[in-house]
Amino acid sequence: MATWMTSLVPLAAFAASACATQGIAAGETYTAHGQEPGWALTIADGRIDYIGNYGEKRINVARPDPRTTFNGHRYETPRLIVDVTHGRCNDVMSGHGYADQVMVIADGETYRGCGGERRTDWDN
Repeated sequence: MATWMTSLVPLAAFAASACATQGIAAGETYTAHGQEPGWALTIADGRIDYIGNYGEKRINVARPDPRTTFNGHRYETPRLIVDVTHGRCNDVMSGHGYADQVMVIADGETYRGCGGERRTDWDN
């Protein structure tokens, strides 16, 4: 029994490392958006830029190192938290499919939407 259990430990560590995400790679641009009220987010060039409430609120911060979560990653700053979860998301207005569900907490207010790769095969 001990041999069987010890052989699972390296396998579990490998699986966890294979599933871990490091966030947005250097040189890449990540975008997300949501509705009611409309908001947009861009992560690029070491920054996170958030435009909320149809342009009335703007938060621009240096991009912190992402923290790996169960199925995605999370960026945390005093004013802005961005939580990206890999999994099907459909925009509520257009029905367009995206690879990620995104939650943004901007100055304590929570918004949800979609981001990442556009998935036309998931369109509603």
